[in-house]
Amino acid sequence: MSHLAFFNIPAIGHLYPTLPVVGELVRRGHRISYTGVPDRAALIRKAGATVVPYESTRPDDTDPSYHAPRNDEYVAGTLLSFLIEAELTLPQFEPALLTDRPDLIVFDRMAFAGSTFARKHAIPAVQLWPMMISAPQWSWVKPEDLRHPTLLTYSARLEKFLANQGLPIRPEDFLNPEVACHLAFFPREFQSHGNLFDDSYRFVGPCLGARLDHPEWTPPSGGRDVVLITMGTQGNLQPDFYRSCFDAFAGSGWHVVLVVGKRFDPALLGNAPANFEVTPAAPQLEVLKHAKAFVSHGGMGGVMEAINAGVPHVALPGTREQETNAARLAELGLGVWLKDRSGLRAAVDSVAADQTMRERIAAMQPLLAGGAKRAADTLEECLASRSTVDESTART
Repeated sequence: MSHLAFFNIPAIGHLYPTLPVVGELVRRGHRISYTGVPDRAALIRKAGATVVPYESTRPDDTDPSYHAPRNDEYVAGTLLSFLIEAELTLPQFEPALLTDRPDLIVFDRMAFAGSTFARKHAIPAVQLWPMMISAPQWSWVKPEDLRHPTLLTYSARLEKFLANQGLPIRPEDFLNPEVACHLAFFPREFQSHGNLFDDSYRFVGPCLGARLDHPEWTPPSGGRDVVLITMGTQGNLQPDFYRSCFDAFAGSGWHVVLVVGKRFDPALLGNAPANFEVTPAAPQLEVLKHAKAFVSHGGMGGVMEAINAGVPHVALPGTREQETNAARLAELGLGVWLKDRSGLRAAVDSVAADQTMRERIAAMQPLLAGGAKRAADTLEECLASRSTVDESTART
């Protein structure tokens, strides 16, 4: 039995795809430690892992003060934010994981503490990509992102952090760690310029499983077409947009499931039209089974879930990363990137009626195959490679 340690960030879209992988590894007899904040601990335990607790600097799902960095600062601001997270969280779980040393580290792209811990203690590692891969082969980062003054603050702080950890790594190399392999939770065909990435990048597809924290949901009676609208769990403090949805779909033939998140009281929106369900959260996988269209911020998790369910997508991205997904959706004919929100109703009507789009989605669906079992297979390959190296070293 091997011991794997997962390092992640609190964002639910980064957590969800890992939980079926954890469950599959546990079924195969492995022992899993998983760093987790208090409000994610129950989900992690239900997957079969032991929680390594820590307190995060990141805002939780109910914090009304959270706002994603503006697009011109998105890359620099995000890097700095997660570096600060690593500075403050690594000391919290490093002692426990040194006492019970893992055989393999599995870390989210943005979990800088995981990458640092693996390098510092010479433990083999695998990097997870729940978002479009941005690497030397191809990157969604734009030249102007690299000129933002916040990046200078990040670079100086990173240099100090690496020195404090005793790591002789250049700051510019920190984001491209040497790992046993990379796991991407989407197919190679969805990755922009996917042909540029070698076999060390394993595109295992979405890892979908039961969402144990979601409420139950019943499809509407009367056969109305369902459209699911959600702006995710982070950038969802958008009451004006939700009211515009009321205006766009009131009195229409659509049954609208409008998910507004937990950062404000939905009652502040006023009375919803009769054909609306307004809720802080919904079982997205279940609703998508019955939906004719999906409107979202364009996060990779939702993009893959919609394709899996055969549902066309209207993307309203709010960050650089989400814009990359929206552009790829449009390029592949799996949805549209709506840049003028006043056209939301027309866009939903259009994609729902677009048979060619549905055929393209159907053609993409077989490429999603693999998921948690394939991811677990890959992690076991990395463990086997480590054992082979250890045996060879012992003989010499």
